[in-house]
Order: sequence, then structure tokens, then C-alpha cells
Amino acid sequence: MRTRRTFAAMVALVAATLSACGPSQSDTQGGGVGADGRQKIVVGTLPIASSAALHLGIEKGFFADEGLDVSEQSIPNSAGAMAAVQGGQVQFAYTPSMPMFIALSQGIELKAVAAADGYPKGAYDQWIAAGRTTNPDDTAVLVREDSDIKSPRDLEGKVVAVPSRRTQLEITTARAVEEDGGDPTKINWIALSFQDMIPTLEAGRVDAIAEVSPFVQQAKSQGARVLTYPGIGTFREGAVGLWIGASTFVEANPDVAKRFATAMNKANDYANSHIDEAYAKAAEVTKISVDILKSGARPYWPNVVEPGDLDRAAQAMKDLGYLNETPTTDSLVVR
Repeated sequence: MRTRRTFAAMVALVAATLSACGPSQSDTQGGGVGADGRQKIVVGTLPIASSAALHLGIEKGFFADEGLDVSEQSIPNSAGAMAAVQGGQVQFAYTPSMPMFIALSQGIELKAVAAADGYPKGAYDQWIAAGRTTNPDDTAVLVREDSDIKSPRDLEGKVVAVPSRRTQLEITTARAVEEDGGDPTKINWIALSFQDMIPTLEAGRVDAIAEVSPFVQQAKSQGARVLTYPGIGTFREGAVGLWIGASTFVEANPDVAKRFATAMNKANDYANSHIDEAYAKAAEVTKISVDILKSGARPYWPNVVEPGDLDRAAQAMKDLGYLNETPTTDSLVVR
């Protein structure tokens, strides 16, 4: 109940904040039509490289071709994104699948409308075939170069920083520890912002940090060592990040959801096939140089959300105790 009240409070806070500085309420309900006859929608984005495909799609006219006039609203984290769609402040927003499952378990009704990021088919098998020596992942667990932590199981009993509790980087790190023979329930988790993790690790106040690109590259450039890439071992392939909508909006506006998905899929295909343009756009979004972005794993934008992609994530969460039961993922995906 405390978690549900916290989420409800965040819905109210995000709604108030976006109402004060964002588009008008009439526009954000998805019913507004511009002078050019296009349907107005607002999309909540995070300042991460995955958002590059959306921005390219807007620039290339893929959304306009579907009769959509898209405005972008920056939101700091996935909890805020889910609160914004639930509160009706945006029609669609980015979140990884695991935070969505936590929200669903608390009675927050959401739908996966389109894929936002993930891994290409066969990515996990290729990583294993390469002896786990390649960099397949835009997330990583890092330690200081002089740390005596040599494998994920060594994190047992240590202090590990994650961007927020009970969300994706904590869960995938816990999975990596368990698969390596450690007990993730004995980890001392603390929540820090992506920006604060690196100096906190350098100062020795935490033993490890779970980061996402481009902060992984930044940490490595400042002497941190990659312990493991936790995402690939859990998700393996397919969609990880999602463009979601509130069930009430999606069910009331199925045509808008379908047109958004169609345009987003075109944008994802374009980003994959024009990777230099995608890197340039990602650099604009993240304020990180293209060279630093290219030093990490190459991004990938799937053009479909398969229920099996979500099943793997949900099952990992249930196995680790983050979910009491797995959802029926087929009903979560908009077709």
C-alpha cells in the first residue's frame, strides 16, 4: 500500500509539473487537431540515446505521414514517465519493461505500444560464442580498477549503487549475481543518480555501480573496470525499452496507438540503417560526444514487441522475488 500511495503521489506531482511547463491540457488529451488536420500527441522521453529514433522519425516525417503532430516532453526517469501517461499528461512515454511490470503489479494499467530499444535477434548466442569478451550491452556493472571484486558473486555483502530501487539495473544485476552463484538478497543496494555514481565509486563510498550508456563509457574513461554486462544475460534478444500508453487512452484511441506504432517502427528501421545519423541525434539528445557514444555498444532499435521478449524479463523478476506472479504478456502488447 505504501508503494501504491508513493506512485499515486508521483502521478500528482508529475501532472502538476507538466501542466505548469508543458503543453495545454486540451492538447495532451490526444483529442486536439492542428490547423493542418493532424492529431496532436505528446510523447514523454528520457535524455538517453534510445530517444534518437523518435527524434529522427519526427524529422523525417514518419509521424506526419501517419497524420500525427508529435510534441516531445522530457521526463527524468521511467517512474515519472509512467506517472505522466497515467495522469494523462502525455499519450506515450519511454520505459524499460521491468519498471512497467512493477507498475502493473500495483494496479497501474499500461500497454506496450511499440519497441524503443533492445538487442538484435541472436545477440546473446553471439556473445556466448565470442567467449563473453565483446561489449554487447548499453548497461554495465563497474568497480574500481583496484577492487578485489572479480566476478558478480563477489558483490554479495557489498554496497552497490543503482539509479533507483527495484527497477531494471537492480534486477538485472541481481540476476547476474544469482547466476554466478551469489546471493543477491545480501547486497546492500543504494539509489544514486547516474551522474553521482561515478564520483561516489571513485571516493570508495560504494563498492560497485550499475550504469547505462553513456555513463558506462565515462566511468571507464575515469578508471573504472567493467565487472559484467547484466542486461544481455537477462533479456538475450528483442525489445527491452518500450513506448507505453495508459490502457484507458490506448483502448479509447486504438487508431492513434496503431499510427504511432507504425511511425515508430519506421523510425527504428531508419535509425538502424542510418547509424551515423542516429549517433549524431543521440549526441544531441544526451549532450555526449559521438566519439564517446561510439565507444560503447552499438544501439539497436527493434521494430516489434514480442510477448516472448517480455516473458523473459517477467520470469526473471518472479524468480528473484520482485513479482509474485508473471503477467499475461500477450494482452499487454498492442497489435
